[in-house]
Amino acid sequence: MSELLGRIIRLQIQAEPLKATGRYDPGHLVVAEKALIGEAGMLIRDDSGWIVDAHHRAHPRARGGGNRALSIGFTGHYESMAERFDSVPLGIAGENMIVDGPAVRMAEISGGLLIRRSDGVEIDLDGPRPAAPCRPFTSFLLGSDDVLRRETIQSELAFLSDGTRGFLISVGNTDRCEEIAVGDEVFAR
Repeated sequence: MSELLGRIIRLQIQAEPLKATGRYDPGHLVVAEKALIGEAGMLIRDDSGWIVDAHHRAHPRARGGGNRALSIGFTGHYESMAERFDSVPLGIAGENMIVDGPAVRMAEISGGLLIRRSDGVEIDLDGPRPAAPCRPFTSFLLGSDDVLRRETIQSELAFLSDGTRGFLISVGNTDRCEEIAVGDEVFAR
């Protein structure tokens, strides 16, 4: 049986890596109402054509070697981050999908996730694992123009662990791209 976690309220890609300069720069986030997802990653379309996420295998500067199809975050995590770090705009962590739902922990989604589109088509998302918080993003949240030393931000890095920073996830059971849209439902399997 699946448990409804919430609806997708934001879809976005990183047109370029957000840490390309060593510092965290969210200026390369591109938001869309619809996206294509597949085992290689996520793409969106705008007026100029297709834009490939920086983690997609086809991106010329693929982050993580193209081995990370998608990332997902929840509004509940953003509420927790805002309490800890003051202002944290929705999507600033660079996840591909933001779900309007409570903060979840790895144990709650270890069986995977399921997206149910408005037409009833279901898409399996497999192998979730917490996205490791990094020093550049954590320093950004703390308002620093410099990347802070690990030993000075240990408690913040620990806070962002176990999914607060988001989850990495794979698209399963499909050999083609599937369209998803803002408003689609997300379930824990």
